[in-house]
Amino acid sequence: MTAPAHSRSLVIGLDGVPHWLLRSLADDGVMPRTAALLPQGTLRPLRAPVPEISSTSWASFLTGADPGRHGVYGFIDTEPDSYRTYFPNVQDLAATPVWQATAAAGVPALVLNVPGSYPAPPVHGAVVSGFVAPDFDRAVSPPRLREPLSALGYQLDVEVGDAASDPAGFLDRAVEALRARRRAFRMLLTEEPWALAICVFTETDRVHHFLWAQVVDPAAPLHGRIMDFYREVDEAVAELVALAGDGGLAIVSDHGFGPADTQFYLNAWLRRAGYLALPSGAASLTEIDERTTAFALDPGRIHLNRRGRRPRGREIAPGTADEIARRLLSLRRADDGSVTEGGPGRPLVAEVLHGDRHYAGPVADRAPDLVAMPAPGVQIRGAWSTDDLVVPGPFTGTHTRDDATFWCRGDRGRGGVDMRDVMPTVLAGLGIDPAPSMEGRDMRGVDTSAPVSAGTTRGIRDEH
Repeated sequence: MTAPAHSRSLVIGLDGVPHWLLRSLADDGVMPRTAALLPQGTLRPLRAPVPEISSTSWASFLTGADPGRHGVYGFIDTEPDSYRTYFPNVQDLAATPVWQATAAAGVPALVLNVPGSYPAPPVHGAVVSGFVAPDFDRAVSPPRLREPLSALGYQLDVEVGDAASDPAGFLDRAVEALRARRRAFRMLLTEEPWALAICVFTETDRVHHFLWAQVVDPAAPLHGRIMDFYREVDEAVAELVALAGDGGLAIVSDHGFGPADTQFYLNAWLRRAGYLALPSGAASLTEIDERTTAFALDPGRIHLNRRGRRPRGREIAPGTADEIARRLLSLRRADDGSVTEGGPGRPLVAEVLHGDRHYAGPVADRAPDLVAMPAPGVQIRGAWSTDDLVVPGPFTGTHTRDDATFWCRGDRGRGGVDMRDVMPTVLAGLGIDPAPSMEGRDMRGVDTSAPVSAGTTRGIRDEH
């Protein structure tokens, strides 16, 4: 039976919060208001798209589609038939974003602080862009909201500063940004008309990146203060829940989180292995020459330098992608920090996905040829400015793919949910049909933990 439609629905985004951490904080009394809320639905693990980074995952959230359909594969990409790089933004979405679906239904939407929503488009409702948002004026639509947001001390993002040497000061700034965001969300949800409101807190992600080791270690110097930070997150959630009333309600994160102690620079390895001809001090990828077989973009996307696709492309021998994948999977980091192929030590790469097998859709031709998925504790970097394979970095936490958060009030389903499913589920709660480009489905009450019977298919949503 189809659930009755709500007159309003609210989605609370907790950037980078894994479902198990949310459960732990609720059970341990750090987030008591969230603990009281969770029994109204089922807290389920959510799977992020590949790669498991905010720009790609929130694009899938906004469009209900995979990168092969929405076209955002990372924070940085190359222009077609070129080596020039650019930062994809909302104008690069090739699939229909949610605010077009709500506008077609004649209802207003507030889309607040969703990463990848810059520059803020004109909508039936309002958009306040999330990061990357370099210009405040272009991050707020309609423009009349700029002045009241500024008066509240609203920040587009946390000022990181030198988080490594002054973690306490960084945490202070994260709390300040969280409080300003709460004030802004309260004002907008109280004063602006809406049928759908999406409110994302990104301060959680920032704290996890720089302070993850102290999040999970009760003996760490800042652990108590981080728990206080989460008590404020709990208050923020409760405040939004009150504004939602008895309407539709969901909590979602874009990816999970885990520890990081190694940063692996993929272009440095491609250079050392003879696949990349680009000086280590190069200012940009435009200095690639025709000897290059492959190059990488953050956070592990490998593009073959094919003739006909790149201005200085070359013939790529059959089996080259498989060869690169095999060699990456053999990389090991020894206790002394050295990296070898097939030697002793910890793996750097857990899995290598082939783009032509993983992605499908009208813009799948923009996909990387390979995606190197990190081993536990590893961050894979696409920068090309260093020859060092492993470089110390400021982060103690990194993204994980399979343990993001999905919770929906009234949902009694079981098993995991895909990010493509979130927006179709939210729209179904409002009685709004998903846009034709949305691949996901309404997951309320669906049991994905049960075996799929013979002959059952999910059509366009099948894993690629």
